[in-house]
Amino acid sequence: MKKITRILSSVMAISMLSMPLAACSSSESASPASPAESQSSAASSGVIEISFPTFMCGTASQTEWCAQRVEAFNTEYEGKYKVIVEEIPGDQNYIDKLKVLYSADDLPDVIVTGGYNLIDMMKDKLVDLTPYLDEDTEWKGQLSSVGVNVNSRDGQLYAIPYIRQVIGYYYNKDLFAQAGIEAPPETWEEFEADCDKLVAAGITPISMDTADSGWCTSLLMGAMIGQTDTGEKFMNTNQPDSFVNDDVIQAAARIQKMFQNYTTTDAIGGEYGAAANNFFNEKTAIIANGPWMVSKFYDTSIVSDDFADKIAAAAYPGNVMYNSGQVGWSIASKTPEKIEASLAFVKFMTSEESQKMDLEMCSVVPDRSIEGADVYPLVNDTIALADKASHSINDYQSLWQASVVDEVSVQYPLLADGSISPEEFAEALTSAIS
Repeated sequence: MKKITRILSSVMAISMLSMPLAACSSSESASPASPAESQSSAASSGVIEISFPTFMCGTASQTEWCAQRVEAFNTEYEGKYKVIVEEIPGDQNYIDKLKVLYSADDLPDVIVTGGYNLIDMMKDKLVDLTPYLDEDTEWKGQLSSVGVNVNSRDGQLYAIPYIRQVIGYYYNKDLFAQAGIEAPPETWEEFEADCDKLVAAGITPISMDTADSGWCTSLLMGAMIGQTDTGEKFMNTNQPDSFVNDDVIQAAARIQKMFQNYTTTDAIGGEYGAAANNFFNEKTAIIANGPWMVSKFYDTSIVSDDFADKIAAAAYPGNVMYNSGQVGWSIASKTPEKIEASLAFVKFMTSEESQKMDLEMCSVVPDRSIEGADVYPLVNDTIALADKASHSINDYQSLWQASVVDEVSVQYPLLADGSISPEEFAEALTSAIS
């Protein structure tokens, strides 16, 4: 969604990614066999096993969807293929594990990174899916052009898209009203003025974070960058070669001001989960996030009974929205038999049926057009805002170098306490490029 798709990192928190960038609870993962036992069983039964580690477990928003889909696949292909799930809770834990496996030349058969761009790091070990799509023209025709573009490098397709990244921000109408704010601001100057009104009314304006690439904070910064034509182009550039430009520096200055004046004390060093909880508990009036969060607005074990009625969706100042394809499902199998099995699994998990279920269960916007889906009004509101945005941008987790995404969490606290300037922040991100 964090990317796209994001993880809940506490009992009452959600996550994407992102999407501003994160296994399933299934009978297969409850009591896993040892590798030797698994291989012996597979060899004796003739069943081809597919390894699939995933962050979609525990309190992650897509856990139930993933579990249902894996179970359905294993049932449909019983006696032929079987998905073996490894649960790795938390976006950063998952990404770190994949990096280790990549370095050891031991990537799993199927990978979905939840919006984090690992294609550029791992493409030498990923299967080029282009020839398989060329053979299956019906499947190829179902993929959106924007989704294919995000998942392609030099004419080769390294992942199958399944999510459209659509992100604005959500705000609490009651808290806005208490501060005398009648409508979402149209410029960042007006946004800051509204934040001052909220502070004057005793309300903390914005949920922010710094850990795990600072998902909510980075969404705000990306939207600030993307309000100009040059900034929009930068935010849609894959692996930029420098972050030292006026758009980034000016955005960093605004973020610095927000850390110092408009957010909670736990934002510095805080994870996404804390930022989400502050919004759920009405300790903050604004949170930047995608529509996968919407279902939690109705979960009365987390929020008050009338919480959803208080929430509205908005585009960022300058009419900016995250509106793009997202990095999808990759295959790293090494044998023809494993590739065939993995292709069947990826096709199943990205099918129209699976995407419709993901939309209805998790409010995840699909890569393709889905008719007849039963979704929350706020999800449709968010999509409508994206459809009429003046500036459409991609999220940082999908396009920036993995090393830069990691570096953001190092630099945000320094920016927040004034140890570095906005210019030095941009220079530090540039220095992190690898």
